[in-house]
Amino acid sequence: MRDTEGGGAGTGYVGTEDDDYEDPPPTRAERWRAWGPLGALLVVFGGVGALLFAGLVSLAGGGKHAPDYSATKCDADDPHKVLVEVQQGATGKAIADALFNAGVVRSSQAFVDAAGHDQSSRDISTGTYRVCPKLSASAAIAELLKTSNLSPDSLLEVRPGDYSWETLRSLAKKREWDRDDVQALIDTNQIGLPAWSKSADGRWTAEGMLEPGRYTLTSADTAQGVLTAMVKARVDELDKLGLESKAASLKCSPSRRCTPEEVLILASLAEAEVTKADPDGREVSEAVQNRLSRGDFVGVDATTRYWLSLQAGKRVTVTRREVTDPTDPYATGGHKGLPPTPVSIPSKQMIAAVLNPTSDHYYYWCAAGAGTRFFKESEKTAFEQTCLSG
Repeated sequence: MRDTEGGGAGTGYVGTEDDDYEDPPPTRAERWRAWGPLGALLVVFGGVGALLFAGLVSLAGGGKHAPDYSATKCDADDPHKVLVEVQQGATGKAIADALFNAGVVRSSQAFVDAAGHDQSSRDISTGTYRVCPKLSASAAIAELLKTSNLSPDSLLEVRPGDYSWETLRSLAKKREWDRDDVQALIDTNQIGLPAWSKSADGRWTAEGMLEPGRYTLTSADTAQGVLTAMVKARVDELDKLGLESKAASLKCSPSRRCTPEEVLILASLAEAEVTKADPDGREVSEAVQNRLSRGDFVGVDATTRYWLSLQAGKRVTVTRREVTDPTDPYATGGHKGLPPTPVSIPSKQMIAAVLNPTSDHYYYWCAAGAGTRFFKESEKTAFEQTCLSG
């Protein structure tokens, strides 16, 4: 929940005033917090890292060197760069031919020879690269190892806090796929969603089910293949966390335990509300469960923002009246219970935190100073004075 005076920090509480307030949409794309200590997760569809360049070195020609250019440098801003696509499962010879056909290397054999003597060439991954023409084979290898040379249309970033519908729209645009066709793959579950990945009204949903990471794409990829790989990567992580078995230890209503989908919803709320998975994510998990157990409003504006942004096709701000609108299924200040789906892509760290809530009787929270302050249900007055005054 955000501060109602000028779009400040989250409060995790919805009042009854009708005054509108501006709340800037969360800039998760700028935070990248889940990429910090663990580094960026690179997900490559059919990466070339396992290519066996050994054995490709030709002994033909009586030991003569294959024709090669002498240039060893490529200016990052060179306007004459050409596109070279490394296909999924490409062999060293296939990469060599692609480079030769694009005018990068003087001969395919020169690249094959250089790759056979350079173990780092095994780390070349799929994607479309922008490379200078007329390079030595060794320089060409170095250029293909630079992810900065990947064409923007060959890269897709999925970050914690993103909306899945934003990711799907970006993916369709990059590959010129029909968005309705992409959505149909989800609606009919042709992408490997687990049986529980459904909205409250029983529809298949990919929200929260696309694993964060950096994905490389080629012209040979299909929408079904890309989405299936994203979902599989997420399911693998959820299995490691023991999501399905641990979900039943959490409470999502006065009389019912949580489903795996509801745990993802809880994690997505925490992703929108706090910046640290531990302990803040654990504490949000406890506070939300306590509200659900009491049959109280969850009361966070991130849920309304998600729904109205989806309708508008862009991120929007929300008013207090919208947050408490009982006709909006995502307005958790207007009706009780969780929203129908997750409202962002939660990180695996946040999911793990939600599965291990604190036990300090927290019920309210708000951002204060550099962090988030939590309050017990008996501390409502202190909460209001700290978080709602002024």
